[in-house]
Amino acid sequence: MATLGNIRKRSGLLLAVIGIAMLAFILGDFMQSQRVGGSSQIIIGEIEGEKVMPQDFQNKVDEQIEIQSSQNPNFSINEATRGQIRNQVWNQFIRDILMNKQFKSLGIALSDKEWMERLSGANVHPEISKIPLFQDPNTGKFDGNRALMYVKGIMSEESIESRNQWISYQEYLIKLIKQAKYDALISKSMHITDYQTKISAEEKNNNIVFNYVKIPYSSLADSSFAPSDKEIKDYYKKNKSDYKQIKSKDIDYVVFEVVPSIDDEQKTIEYLNSLLLEFSKYEDYENLVRRHSDVSNNQFIYSKKESLLDQNWQKLFDEEIGTTIGPYLHNEGNYRIAKLVDVQKRADSVSARHILISNERMTSDSAITFLNQLKKQFEAGVDFGELAEANSDDKGSAIKGGDLGWFSEGRMVDEFNEVCFTSAKGQLKIVETQFGVHLIQVVDHSRKIKKIKVAHIDRNVSASTETFEKYHKQARKFAGELMTTDISFDSLINTNNLVKRNDYRIVESKSSISGLPNSREIVKWVNQAKKGDVSEIFEINNSLVVCYLLESRDEGFTPLNTLIEEISSIVMMQKKYDHVKKLYSNQDLENIATSNSTTVQSAKTNFSSNSITGVGFEPKLIGKIFGKDKNNQPVQCSNSIIYFQTISEDSIQTQNQNAERIQLVNALKNISAVESFNAIKDKSTITDNRTKIY
Repeated sequence: MATLGNIRKRSGLLLAVIGIAMLAFILGDFMQSQRVGGSSQIIIGEIEGEKVMPQDFQNKVDEQIEIQSSQNPNFSINEATRGQIRNQVWNQFIRDILMNKQFKSLGIALSDKEWMERLSGANVHPEISKIPLFQDPNTGKFDGNRALMYVKGIMSEESIESRNQWISYQEYLIKLIKQAKYDALISKSMHITDYQTKISAEEKNNNIVFNYVKIPYSSLADSSFAPSDKEIKDYYKKNKSDYKQIKSKDIDYVVFEVVPSIDDEQKTIEYLNSLLLEFSKYEDYENLVRRHSDVSNNQFIYSKKESLLDQNWQKLFDEEIGTTIGPYLHNEGNYRIAKLVDVQKRADSVSARHILISNERMTSDSAITFLNQLKKQFEAGVDFGELAEANSDDKGSAIKGGDLGWFSEGRMVDEFNEVCFTSAKGQLKIVETQFGVHLIQVVDHSRKIKKIKVAHIDRNVSASTETFEKYHKQARKFAGELMTTDISFDSLINTNNLVKRNDYRIVESKSSISGLPNSREIVKWVNQAKKGDVSEIFEINNSLVVCYLLESRDEGFTPLNTLIEEISSIVMMQKKYDHVKKLYSNQDLENIATSNSTTVQSAKTNFSSNSITGVGFEPKLIGKIFGKDKNNQPVQCSNSIIYFQTISEDSIQTQNQNAERIQLVNALKNISAVESFNAIKDKSTITDNRTKIY
């Protein structure tokens, strides 16, 4: 129903579960996949004991398809978005289920009386008040009676679909209201003490000036501090919790890009040449373009010579209608033929105003009837600007009385453009476009100039079956040798003068392989493969791909043998630090600087700083400077060992600690909603089966 579509559009529901619709196209594969406990029942996952069932999932999918399609005429799915959408859908299910449990346990509910107040009373919900259908057309203000009449009408309609749409929207609003109550509970619990306020003010305003000497680790010879095997093992054992790992895999892969041959290019040119005669004589050029062009969104507009979209078309400007040019190379891998289809004297630009009734607000027939009524009001003397401001769904122009200003040919969609450039000054016309139905008035024209319309057919140079087979043979040979011989992947790459690519730490839910958009199929192979496996030949983005599973990691701890280099570096830095600390014990900064052929530097910092000028990001150093033991103790920093000595401390007293308190409370409130949900999620039991399906 159009009105409900408008309500949904304005509700923000799309933001909550944006893009769920795309999953409809892949749910079919899921339906034949995961089965639980030998039962025929299928589940996507389980969240705190609640199963995510396919029918519930499908209902969401269907709902979002309707919304996405109505809002975007070019709505489509591609592999790159699928992984993102799956995550968004799953996260929304998690949020809904977990928050519903919170609402129930905390007694957060909405009474009938409160709902009526939020629907039509003085405390109307903002989402309701923004719906034009519920606003007084004369004042633009919310009218509760209109909202009630609409709901009563919907609930009495025979259409089950309309009622279900309203019920779905109502449930969405109730969820918003409950969430607002929950957020208010969290927000009201945020409290900052006097002590916290005082400390925060001091951290920002208390500055310390200090001298320091920096001894880079690189100034000490690595060979003198090389760690032993025992030291490395001891460090790993002591810090093993720092080396947790999730299940992941590494691959090497090679891409055989299928490049069209010179013969393929010549065949494209010959194909376009074969169309030239028919193209020059065929009057229904748009049909011919649709049948033969590889570009589906062609727009054929009238243009002056200097505004032609293709510079080659200037050759047609003074030719006879029906003249053709081409084939010529338009873009890399794309050839074009073009035809002069019309020549006219048309305004260079026009000034117009309009009133739009969107598709979501009314059906086409209803909108035309409504705009004809507005047209009669205008002809009876009502100001067009007032009518636009009160009725137009194009809010950007409505506040300017519907004024669109001056615009050149091709700036608007075709139907709108044609009305504006063919109507007389002052004339009113109604036209339907992809956005809805418009009442248009041309306010003024500029001078008329010569313009031409050019139609064109574009053909991409694509690989023939023979060319494709040539590259497929190369890929088969590579994969075959890798599987049947002892030659390593790297050696085979070098022998065949190919380029090795790789992707590391691939997790099961990853949407694509790095460097290969739309390659979820390869991720699915990786999920099932074992170390040393060679893949089938994948066809990805006009290329052929062969993969080799290089490494596989189970969930747990990273093995020591893969961390030797990393831990060696850490232990070496510790040994250098211990050496320096012992070497310069009880020495002043000048002696330490002289011994290291450097100088004493000065700097200033406060506790809330992220970094120190001349030193960089060193939170450990800032902590030591503001600690109790301030002097003559070396600090183990990221790239160097630093000695420091405090020179002076200054404190700026905060006059208004209340302002500081408000700032701290607001900062806490800003993160409270997110952090509270994350805490709930972290403590919940969630089973996710998506990677077994997609």
